[in-house]
Amino acid sequence: MQNTPPDTRRARRRRRRVRDEDRKRAPRACRRCKTRKNKCIETANGVCERCLQGSHACIYDTVASPDEDDEASRHSLDMTVDASYSETPRPGEQISDSAGPVLQAASDLASTHQTSDCTSQPKGVLTDNTVSERLVWPGFLSRLRDAFSLDPRPAPEEQEVISMQASIARPPPQPAEIRRLQKAIAGFPPRPVAEFLLSVCIEHGTDSFFYFDQDAFAAELDQFYSDQTSRLRHDSSFVCLALATFALGSQWTTLAKPESARGDYALPEDTDPGRIFYNHARTLVPDILDRQCVRSVQAAFVLGVYLMPASAITASYVYMGLALRKAVSLGLHLEDADDPHLGQYDKEIQRRLWWAIFALERTTTVKLNRPRSISQGIITVSLPYEVPSIDRRQKFDNIQHQIADARWALILDHVSEVSMRRKDGTTFIHEYLSELKGWKSSLPPCLRLENVHPRSSSYRAVLHLYLNYYFAKIAALKISVVTAVRARLRSALIGAGEERAEIGQDVIDQCGVCTRAAKKVLELFRDLATTKNVTRFSFTDFQGCSIATIIVLVAGILERDSAYAERVEFGLDCLRRMAGGNVTAKIGIRFVEAVRSIADEARDKLCRAEAQHAVAATMETSDAAEDRQAAEYNRWAAWLAAAESIGGRPGQGAASADAAPGDETLGMEIVDPALLPRHHPGTVPSSSWEDTETLHQHSETSAADLSAALAHGEMAHQQHHLDFDANFSAIYSDDQHYLMGLTGLDVLSFAGPLE
Repeated sequence: MQNTPPDTRRARRRRRRVRDEDRKRAPRACRRCKTRKNKCIETANGVCERCLQGSHACIYDTVASPDEDDEASRHSLDMTVDASYSETPRPGEQISDSAGPVLQAASDLASTHQTSDCTSQPKGVLTDNTVSERLVWPGFLSRLRDAFSLDPRPAPEEQEVISMQASIARPPPQPAEIRRLQKAIAGFPPRPVAEFLLSVCIEHGTDSFFYFDQDAFAAELDQFYSDQTSRLRHDSSFVCLALATFALGSQWTTLAKPESARGDYALPEDTDPGRIFYNHARTLVPDILDRQCVRSVQAAFVLGVYLMPASAITASYVYMGLALRKAVSLGLHLEDADDPHLGQYDKEIQRRLWWAIFALERTTTVKLNRPRSISQGIITVSLPYEVPSIDRRQKFDNIQHQIADARWALILDHVSEVSMRRKDGTTFIHEYLSELKGWKSSLPPCLRLENVHPRSSSYRAVLHLYLNYYFAKIAALKISVVTAVRARLRSALIGAGEERAEIGQDVIDQCGVCTRAAKKVLELFRDLATTKNVTRFSFTDFQGCSIATIIVLVAGILERDSAYAERVEFGLDCLRRMAGGNVTAKIGIRFVEAVRSIADEARDKLCRAEAQHAVAATMETSDAAEDRQAAEYNRWAAWLAAAESIGGRPGQGAASADAAPGDETLGMEIVDPALLPRHHPGTVPSSSWEDTETLHQHSETSAADLSAALAHGEMAHQQHHLDFDANFSAIYSDDQHYLMGLTGLDVLSFAGPLE
């Protein structure tokens, strides 16, 4: 065996030992079935049953060698770089003549590329990847035949449907399209620059999203630069996606610049370094609109992410909607579990791409106050999950970030329902906040901010998860802050007799929760500033910092602590650092500054109004106290006048002198103060002190006169005892502490009994 020539051994291995009609395995398999290790049953028209049922391109190699079969069997689907994009033949491969009408349009399309603009393209190479071009009608007809227990082989009418739809799905490129493609390719940077920008985009621009299989895309980019005849050079979707990736990576180069780097080229702060790539990429947008492939979805998605800092409301919103609708048209939102031809790799790539698009699009619509594009009720695809064979090949493995972000987006999607009331009058706010709290508590340890190094690619992504958590609270509760402020201002500014605005305790509590969430957001940005992770061109950062600063400003109308001014100034400083040369961001800063001016004006007005109310209340209290004091003085003066007049009568002096110390009214005739002549509170009758001698003279009266005076005094005392006790209690029991406290004399301990 060792002396056998290699050619003889190879020929012996290739010799068939079992006749084709006796073989249990198919004599040959198409590339799709071979890669997936599926049994390939070739039909009479040259298309295998699996590809026919799934409406896939059925491609057979010209020579089916056992060596190729062994090589294919050693590679699973998820290790194939091009599995997620195309099933097109490589340069040098041929399309089987028996491939049937499914690929006839593709062959015609390839022949149209032999033009002066594309002379280097090899024959048989398709212009676009077709793995995700779903021909809906043939698949439906195949399932219909299976439902009716019919022969799986299609009828001629079905073949005609396949041929007609295939020709519609892949129209031949027009000369203008080819010229646009060649011009865009001319705008590619040198290979080292392209690899650097791709690396920066993956490490700093991916965040919690999924754009593409990082390892597969890097391999395709390598093929694009190394092979001038690569089919990728005729793929508008790939070229557009690559340019969008370069543009997005250019925005994050500031984070990739080492602190010790001393370059000779200083980049201006007022320019967008990725604009040069975007200008080339957008010229290909008309060409990718009718490309029914996953790559066209990825291109629109990355372009939308790139444009968010500059035009989130306009162009970015449109690109994001385009990516979402193209994903829906491809059925990425459906589980499609009954498709046996869709392998684990394809399913997971499409699943991750869908949830990244949905989460970011839904977050953007909430932040921009735009209507939802689709309802989450139509989504049947499951959340992303870990696939080690895929994850370990990623330069930035963020699968846990993707899962957490998708779950958070589903909760945020209900933010518009929190204010809806049940039949019992309660709202859904408590359930919403409970779901948010459960989401945060369920984060794995790798997504805890304290466990992530600040220089790690995961740091900003994890911080954004926390930022989203607090934003979800602010989005649901911000109306409570405005409600509380308006109610307070209305109560302070209304006139006398107007009804004051009353708010419930739940609104006050929600206002406090929202304000604390805004302060937490600013603390996160303080961490970003401390770790030197603040950068330009981050819509998430700028929007989060601006809304938090605005909430702090509005809540500051009601109450301001000692750190209020520093907190607001820090928020504005962060916004200025993130704005750079972005005109939209600068307008946003002017808006926040205008809100600060309004908040300061409202705060001053509120303070003045409440101060006026306090002064008015004090004056009212003082006037009431003065009126009471005047009334009591008049009562005392009346009593004194009555006592003096009684004391001047014969026989009353002895009774007055011998009266008990606590019964000053004994032996006196009580006169109604209303019947006495009024005196000014500050004056005393002129005869009051002149009658002192008369009172002294009556101190030595006879016993008989004393008895008569006592009898007369008891009758008078019984007649007016109740009124006197009431007046005495009102003056000397309840109000004296209040009056003395008001004047500050209580500190002198005048409340004790007099000697």
